[in-house]
Amino acid sequence: MSEPQTSNTTPPTLEAAVSGIEAMLFDELEPGMLLPSEAELASTLGVSRLTVREALKVLAARGLVALSKGRRPRVLEPDSSVLSGHFRAAIRRDPGALLEFADVREALEIQAATLAARHASRSALQAAQSALDGMVEAAADLSDPARVERYHQCDVAFHESLALASGNRMLVFILEGLRDSLRQSFERSIQGHALRGRSVDAVLTAHRTVLARVRARDAAGAAEAMRGCIRDARSDLRAALDPRSNSSS
Repeated sequence: MSEPQTSNTTPPTLEAAVSGIEAMLFDELEPGMLLPSEAELASTLGVSRLTVREALKVLAARGLVALSKGRRPRVLEPDSSVLSGHFRAAIRRDPGALLEFADVREALEIQAATLAARHASRSALQAAQSALDGMVEAAADLSDPARVERYHQCDVAFHESLALASGNRMLVFILEGLRDSLRQSFERSIQGHALRGRSVDAVLTAHRTVLARVRARDAAGAAEAMRGCIRDARSDLRAALDPRSNSSS
């Protein structure tokens, strides 16, 4: 039996196929399971196999299915890799986007700090403290590239630990997706911090203040402390991106 003609396939047809398969992924299948064959999907959805093939490519680009030649597609656990790629590409094309990224951070991380102050468990607080301790240890000698690497790793871990402490899974998902962009932001921030003639001790003090407010269950104080962290980071980024601005910093 020949396959239905697809030369007149329209975007709405493809969109319908994507929506139909997506519904299967979320309502009928679990991560790790295999989807039906292309022929079965085409029959179920009432479209051509070519349309199914294109729909699967769309879903693979969204990180929802894994495609392998000669094998049926496999359902993936949703992750933040697609989100990460979008932000990473935007910043790579235009480093100035780091300032816009700081606005995104402000919205997300102030909320994370607020919720962490309300909900953080003892283990979550310990994770944040361990990350902060790692920053302090690494900051003892930032002339050593290995220590610089360690410092930034721990800085990212500190902010991720607050998201985990918030108890909000969506915040965790988003901030995990922003991990690479956070790292890029922190690297440029520390450069700008030095250009502004400021010590890394000021950064560590700001992080200590955030954690202290979270420990004290002071949601408003934690939010204000995080706002201060990001305000300083924004100033550091401006200095890194335009060293001429240092004279007015």
